Amino acid sequence: MHSTTTIGEFCTLSVEHAPIGEQGPRRTGQADGPSLTGEAATIGPVGTAPVVRIADIFAAASDYLPTHCLAPAVAGAFRAIRACRTAELGGHVARCENGHVVRAWYNACRHRSCPRCSFHRVQKWLERQVKTLLGCAHHHIIFTVPHELNALWLGNYVLLGELLFAAARDALFELAADPRHLGAKPGVIMSLHTWGQQLPLHPHVHCLVTAGGVDREWRWVPSRRRGLLPAEPLKQLFRGKFLYGLRGLATARRLRLPADWDVDKAKALCLALEHKRWNVHILDRYENPSGVLNYLGRYLHGGPLGESRLVSFDGETVTFRYRDYRDKGPEGPRQKLMSLARDEFVRRFLQHVAPTGFHLVRSYGIYRRGGSTEEARRRVRTALPVGPELHAALCARAAAAIDESLEVRPDDPRCPQCAAPVHLQIVWRPPRARPPAAQAVA
Repeated sequence: MHSTTTIGEFCTLSVEHAPIGEQGPRRTGQADGPSLTGEAATIGPVGTAPVVRIADIFAAASDYLPTHCLAPAVAGAFRAIRACRTAELGGHVARCENGHVVRAWYNACRHRSCPRCSFHRVQKWLERQVKTLLGCAHHHIIFTVPHELNALWLGNYVLLGELLFAAARDALFELAADPRHLGAKPGVIMSLHTWGQQLPLHPHVHCLVTAGGVDREWRWVPSRRRGLLPAEPLKQLFRGKFLYGLRGLATARRLRLPADWDVDKAKALCLALEHKRWNVHILDRYENPSGVLNYLGRYLHGGPLGESRLVSFDGETVTFRYRDYRDKGPEGPRQKLMSLARDEFVRRFLQHVAPTGFHLVRSYGIYRRGGSTEEARRRVRTALPVGPELHAALCARAAAAIDESLEVRPDDPRCPQCAAPVHLQIVWRPPRARPPAAQAVA
């Protein structure tokens, strides 16, 4: 017979037996560092900072949800992250048959925007890519949407996100199909990011593109160019395809326009953006694409800001680190500190929550999943196998790097005190009730 534990007793156990990274109750603190006289300040080497969690900030902003009009997916993300690893979601106890408590912990929310619930999902995604990736060089290409479209993006995340993926894909494939450049269809893995280092709205898509492609007979055609494709034609193609699609959405009245906009203003913006220089960055080829894949995977789940960048939270002001790419030193962009009011930080974080069911990472060309592509990719992988060094690089974030607070079962099934078998007990589980319907964004 296993003894039972009340939720009150569990709260005490969870403090005494908290897993690594969760010792004691949730807390915030002021990190050592320079005083901030302005919004941003340059800092030196990063040291060990007190534990600050996104959930702490959301919990302190308890009046944010009732006073702001949020889409259901955004409100759901706020509730999930706020409740993550608290008594609200229940907990588990690893207890032996003699009653010794080996470990106790609260349950995780498992929301894809929660920074504390992302590690294992990202690890599994990286492991899947090892089975898909070709053993060739790759290019990193970034397509960015002009900031003039931010007002439209906020009300049309799905439509403009789909358009961004399609425009970038079609521009890449059309230019790559030209025999003067490649004359083949490359494999592409795309990841949508909507933020910058300071959490502004900055929609862009990162593309990992094979340095080569397959022709109509599925024969491999290697790239002869260092940059894969010429930059200016790619920018013009991307701009033209995106604006053509945007005009079509405006004409069909499918766009959700801001209060002071009409269809004519949306079309006028498209006309003005035809004469603006769009940002498309084609980086040098990577013989080992593991760095780019790890970068994409880092933001696949967990939201726009990792908790390791949080420095302090005093209940009203949030301070976090960011890289200033406009201020580069000998070792690259300088790290600085930014302080934001609590509600402004929450607003910036939540504007990057993707709608439910929207896929942030997509694969095209030889990397597309399903259909005849699977067999063709297996044939190409025979000629371009992934080497053991790439396997090791993609799986580098393995056992030693795993955050034990994300594991739900003890490593040793025996009690360290009496060697009796250890059993996992569900102390309390919240009812599966639907949250109250959130008010739609006006």
